Amino acid sequence: MSPRPRKKEYRNLPEYLGYDKSKGVYRLTLITGKRADMGKDRAIAIAIAREYNYQMRPESRISINSLIRASGGISGEALPFSEHADHLLQRAIKEEQPATDTLDKWNNDIERVKKYFTMPACDIELEHVNGYINEYHAEASANVQNRKIAFLSKLFSYAVDESLMFDNPATRKKKKRVEGKTRRRLTLPDFNKIHAIAEPFLRTAMDLALQTTQARLEVSRILYNIPCPKNGVCGCVWFEQPANGIYGTLFIHRQKVQHKEASHVAIPIGPELKRIIDESRDNVASPYVVHRIRDRNNKLSKEVNHPTQVAPDYLSRSFSETRDLAGVAAHLPEKERPTFHEIRALAAHLFSVQGINPQARMAHSDAKSTQIYTENHLEWIAVPHAEIKAG
Repeated sequence: MSPRPRKKEYRNLPEYLGYDKSKGVYRLTLITGKRADMGKDRAIAIAIAREYNYQMRPESRISINSLIRASGGISGEALPFSEHADHLLQRAIKEEQPATDTLDKWNNDIERVKKYFTMPACDIELEHVNGYINEYHAEASANVQNRKIAFLSKLFSYAVDESLMFDNPATRKKKKRVEGKTRRRLTLPDFNKIHAIAEPFLRTAMDLALQTTQARLEVSRILYNIPCPKNGVCGCVWFEQPANGIYGTLFIHRQKVQHKEASHVAIPIGPELKRIIDESRDNVASPYVVHRIRDRNNKLSKEVNHPTQVAPDYLSRSFSETRDLAGVAAHLPEKERPTFHEIRALAAHLFSVQGINPQARMAHSDAKSTQIYTENHLEWIAVPHAEIKAG
């Protein structure tokens, strides 16, 4: 409903300033709704009311700033943030080159961001960050909420860099406290118990993870033969003749730390690794050491490049199902039972017991490498030959 027209004698007064005839004073309605006595002097009352409205009711005044804002701002900062979101994401992708699984998460998150952040970019505050988390991730774990805040912070940092925002409100959001890991560690007897009843592809994956200390993604990507080591590839380069009991080199490019020097690891293929690789060969024509014939009705995962390659998620599920069949940690809640990833920690422990520092082999960025050599303009950390006897 439109406000009642002002009387003729009051039409020249600033908005929200009125005159109380009964007391002969001017009164200004504040933004709280209360009315303040401005005294009897008309000129002073008008001057104070205009200044108050200018500062406290900026939306009601016409000024150069308001006209610039109505035009979208100098850099587009007054346009809805949703109109900038895709461009900012593409810039983040180009500059940070995230791994495939991270990129998938970003693409999902950006759709929520565009739906929620429809206010001008320059108006986004901490309250909007809180509102976004409450809208889409209120019931999520502390880890998930922290990741969503981190994504907003990343996106907003590019917005600040392009003068679309004055500061980054996501950096002021307090992160949730994350509880320590509750999963029980995998022991060597546990490993052997699961290994004994595992399907061939899972046995191979478990053996590779134990000998290399690598995670499910890298294990699932190991190729029988590659002509030479290169970025983004895991595979074996074989010697024409064995030398000192070494048959070749297994090159691993670890995706989680792919932009760090430590992500490129060269592992000697000794007798145990060669045995695992040789025993994995069967009548399935596959370029991947870890392979299986998949069900024809199953859709091919985005994580695989060949119908016989085993997807990392399937590897994890198969391990967990086999673990439960073997009765390992059956007395614990499911979330506390060891997963495939725990093989990595077990391998690190067993190498340490042998007096071998596992950090370089695990592609940790603080590793003390024994040797670094350049191949195809990439630096590979060559770890010493070492084996774990699991049986």
